[in-house]
Amino acid sequence: MKHGPRHYPLLAGSLLLFGSSLLGCALTSKAEALSPRYFSPQAERATRSAKAPMAYELRLGSVTSASHLDDRIAYRIGRSEMGFYEDQRWTENPESYLRRALERDLFEERGLSRIVTGTAPILEVEITAFEELRGSPARARVVLTFMLRDERRSLGGRTLELERPVTQQAGSDAAERLAGTLSETLEAAVRELGDEVVAKLAAPPAP
Repeated sequence: MKHGPRHYPLLAGSLLLFGSSLLGCALTSKAEALSPRYFSPQAERATRSAKAPMAYELRLGSVTSASHLDDRIAYRIGRSEMGFYEDQRWTENPESYLRRALERDLFEERGLSRIVTGTAPILEVEITAFEELRGSPARARVVLTFMLRDERRSLGGRTLELERPVTQQAGSDAAERLAGTLSETLEAAVRELGDEVVAKLAAPPAP
């Protein structure tokens, strides 16, 4: 009994070519790779002339951030749900911005004497919120926790929480407005913290 010509290799080759074309279509149809936008929270600051050096000495100790804060811009829905913008990021982690703002406010603008080693009151600060509060209108929220201490005891401290509505500015999109308002809110929180630190340094020591 004779058999007709075998076409299995041709059929296999056709299936392979068909499968390759489908794979190529699938690869080219995928969304483009995410390309984040980067922001630096450097708000336009009013020029503040440096004050005369104060007699108060201060060491700037640890400046840290909560474990969930990184270079992603965070948002909060209500008081319990939190998320991050994967396509919107800071150029640095929030504690870097906080440390520079503290150094500028306390030592450059207020004129406190900065002590690196030796006996002096120590300021430790943690930023626990640096985020957008979603709503109508959206708000920028910054929370700082600080403690002023010496080598033996606490001299005071508390948690500062500031919120500001995200400003509406022509020519900028929502992400730019949020970054600018967060920067302004951080600056305001640092100024309030600086006022309290100077007041505690000026207070007579407890007996």
